[in-house]
Amino acid sequence: MKHIKSIGAMSILLYTSTLFATNGDYLIGLGPKSRALGGAGIAYSLGAESALVNPSLIEGKRVMFGGSYFMPNVKFKSSVDTSAIGGANSNPSYEDNDKLDSFIPEVAISYQLDKNTAWGIGMFGIAGMGVDYHKDQPFYGNPFAGHKPSLVTPQNEYIGTKNGTNQLTTSLQIMSFAIPYAKRINDKLRIGIVPVLQYGALSMSFNSGAYQSDGKGGSHNVSSGTGSSEDLGIGLQLGVGYDVPDFEIKKVDVKHLALGMVIKTPIKMTYEHQLTDATQAFGLQGFSDKLSQPGEIGVGLAYKLSKDKTILFDYKYILWGSADGYEDFGWQNQNVFALGFEKKGWQWTWRMGYNYAKSPIRELKTGPAFDQNGFNYKNYKNAVLNYFNLAGFPAIPEHHFTFGGGKRISQHTSFDFAVVYSPVANRDFDTSALAQAQTANMAGGKNMPSAVAQNLGKVSSVSSVEHNQLSVTVGLNIKYY
Repeated sequence: MKHIKSIGAMSILLYTSTLFATNGDYLIGLGPKSRALGGAGIAYSLGAESALVNPSLIEGKRVMFGGSYFMPNVKFKSSVDTSAIGGANSNPSYEDNDKLDSFIPEVAISYQLDKNTAWGIGMFGIAGMGVDYHKDQPFYGNPFAGHKPSLVTPQNEYIGTKNGTNQLTTSLQIMSFAIPYAKRINDKLRIGIVPVLQYGALSMSFNSGAYQSDGKGGSHNVSSGTGSSEDLGIGLQLGVGYDVPDFEIKKVDVKHLALGMVIKTPIKMTYEHQLTDATQAFGLQGFSDKLSQPGEIGVGLAYKLSKDKTILFDYKYILWGSADGYEDFGWQNQNVFALGFEKKGWQWTWRMGYNYAKSPIRELKTGPAFDQNGFNYKNYKNAVLNYFNLAGFPAIPEHHFTFGGGKRISQHTSFDFAVVYSPVANRDFDTSALAQAQTANMAGGKNMPSAVAQNLGKVSSVSSVEHNQLSVTVGLNIKYY
């Protein structure tokens, strides 16, 4: 199994360092056609590209290969105000994410066995996310005790970084390998099924204040983390396509209407020593290393306004709130709405779309780290999760505007492209309980000065993130007749 995982890692990491996505950590659409249509396509055949959009709609003898180039822009800061206990406001600046632009390949093949049956093969990068704040400047030295970094003092008196990132680095990458099978039941109804083999890799590290010897009589800081963990998972997707018979509503003829539906099972994944190590370093308990991609249900329609103009609408419900790992971090189920329009021409086909989905990340309710009963673990835990969600996995973009087209190169070949833009999204989450607990620890815990204990509840902290995205997807489509 380890050998298989290593092969999977090589096939992906040769092309990309980190993949940024949009609906949670899922890509909007797969392939240049669906992405140009705002991610829609559940009721509209996209040829071989329909493998993971709606497997019932694959058709023809076709090959598509291409990829997506991502240019994310993420900034994070976490402010801490300790002026109530004689300190100051940290007044941080936004720290730029140092992750480079990335590229992910896409390949899809469909083969028509007979007029009613088709099968295919697909390899798609479907999800991912990551940040890198290793350039944020760390600080050492306990202001309450006047200590300096030392191999024998707790956490070597590490007190954080200039802009509050703790030099956090995360990377989640997911690739799916699919073999869709489609069957036309009659001239109106088509069904499809696709088993999915999923490869995933997750890594997390941050500055926890740990030191180690440099071999020269001194020491240097090291980040926590155990490298990248990988896993393989298996899932299943079912699809239905139905061409609605023409009908009339109040003397208005409705023709060329198609409906579609897809159901995707959860895919269980486990990334050893990632989530458990990261949460335990902050004093949290009860977390596992499971991070399963969620189940999903989607419905769509495609309506031909004329021979060359089609409008599409998809609705998807993604079950983040019941998926292993995401549930533990407080992610919510997500409603996704996609609207697309296509105008076909002999030489050029033009596509455009819009996609909206409220972020699955919500601010978790928190409060003081200490109350009349002592340490309030729930408030502290929610503050830590608020921090991790914004700093490590900022899946906050909600509005996405898409545009693209296709150029006929020859009778058998076309070139398709898509541009997806998500404007700047901002979030601010309360993390005061985290700052209060850290301050209490540095001040001596139960032995902290009375002036600190009396005003500790006034210590405040806010984590903030800005995130926008731009990506370009291209693909070469070849038809065999």
